[in-house]
Amino acid sequence: MAMQNNTAYDFSRFEPKQREQAAEVQKNNIIQLPKEQLEKNARPQLHPVRLLSRLAMFAVILATVGSLVYGQVQLTELTDSINSTEQAISESESLYTQLQMKSDALLSIDSVEAYAEQNLGMRKAEKSQVEYITTAQGDEGTVLQSVGEQSLLDQIWSWLLHLLG
Repeated sequence: MAMQNNTAYDFSRFEPKQREQAAEVQKNNIIQLPKEQLEKNARPQLHPVRLLSRLAMFAVILATVGSLVYGQVQLTELTDSINSTEQAISESESLYTQLQMKSDALLSIDSVEAYAEQNLGMRKAEKSQVEYITTAQGDEGTVLQSVGEQSLLDQIWSWLLHLLG
């Protein structure tokens, strides 16, 4: 059997009439402004001071960005110049090393001896070609300046050392 209870349902909430009334209430929610206030709000007035300050700020920002870009361009150009100069230096050092090795090979003792023997007809000195000379015992050197005396520059130098020491 079906159960019976006292529960009441309000079906009036689902009726279309109430929705139309709520929509009409929202349409009447319009505010009307006086003409003076409408004209004041309708068109914003341009203030010359604000306009000049905005233009000045824009010019400062533009100058700052421009100087940053110019600085980066200069930095890039200088970096390229430095890199090309370093490359030229390394190539020159490599060429110098090659030429130094060639000259060392051409001027080695063995190659000089071979050239002297083959092209110039020279040969190494033998023991029979060596002559020894002796000097007389009367030859001697004379010192013109005594050890005790100092030159003018030595005196100035010792005076400066004395001041600093």
